[in-house]
Amino acid sequence: MSKKKEWSGRIYLARDDEGKQCFHWVGRFATRKARNEAVADERVRLKTEGCKCDACVATGKNQVAGGGGLLTVDAQASRYLADYKRRNKESSWETQTQRLKRFRRDHGDRSIDIPRAEMKDWFNGEGEYKESDPVPIGDRQAIVSFYNHAIDDDDVPLAKSPARGFSELYDGRADDPPPTEEQFDQLLLACAALGDYAPMMRAIILFATFELFRPSEVFAVKPSHIDLRRMRVRKVKRLYRGKLDDPKTGPKTVALVPPARDAIAGLAMDGDWLFTSKTGLQLTRSTLEGYWAVVLARAALDFDFYHATKHYGVWYMWRKMGMSEPAIAAQAGWKISTVTKMLETYGHGEVGALDEVDAAWAAAPTAGHPTSAS
Repeated sequence: MSKKKEWSGRIYLARDDEGKQCFHWVGRFATRKARNEAVADERVRLKTEGCKCDACVATGKNQVAGGGGLLTVDAQASRYLADYKRRNKESSWETQTQRLKRFRRDHGDRSIDIPRAEMKDWFNGEGEYKESDPVPIGDRQAIVSFYNHAIDDDDVPLAKSPARGFSELYDGRADDPPPTEEQFDQLLLACAALGDYAPMMRAIILFATFELFRPSEVFAVKPSHIDLRRMRVRKVKRLYRGKLDDPKTGPKTVALVPPARDAIAGLAMDGDWLFTSKTGLQLTRSTLEGYWAVVLARAALDFDFYHATKHYGVWYMWRKMGMSEPAIAAQAGWKISTVTKMLETYGHGEVGALDEVDAAWAAAPTAGHPTSAS
């Protein structure tokens, strides 16, 4: 005689800190319909009453105390970051951890169901938070991601995220135009403020610009990565928070273009690193930022290094040199499928566009121009 089928009812809670799935047990039922109805009823009960069974208490999921069964910001952030670390590179996890630091500092002991009106004031530095600066865009995005994870992956009983939409309130500097050609020349000339280090600083700027390297990738370039015979550069690593890691685009080989080749022609090719600090050590972000501040002061300009180099380089190759999208994608390490979207961010196609319109009309033959009489 065959055994009568039973339907097991359980509710997924989350993964614990070791990645093990945890469930709240509902029971066994004779039919699928009975099981589904019981599970639905139990979900409602858990949201209103909470639970103290081992699974629920172990995951901190539906405990009665504190915020109607919700975890504190600090506890939920620990869960989120543990899961984030399992699914992402360590450097990305470290960035996300830093971006949640202020949120945890200001609200860590509170339940995560912070009122949206208060959250808006906190994000914008208004109301009771008017003595604080607005939350940076990177932090905003991390907090939105934190709440989305809590609701979607941890099934936290929040109807809506208190942080929804706030990551879009500020655009950062991505829409700002890069330096003009004249301003870029000013920055190169202003390297003279660094004295004997000026040739190295110019080489760093030119290499980062026309090889389309991020600063962290520039720090990790070794002389052995340069192939002068084939005119190629291997992008192998990046230096991130003191550790060598894969580049964000993954290891790539790109063209060694003439401005970058000429810029590094006078550099020593027998050391550990191609670009070094004033003391001969490997460059770091803080060291470069110190040098860059001196250059900006001399040039009387205000540009982020990354914006003044990679954004300018993409614009120059696209608008001034007329390179194709696939060519720029290959040099930047972008996927062909995303190059158009990336050019919208980096290409700044509007820069010089009106001058091009003026020049085109100035060069056009008189015959055929539309007139008021036509």
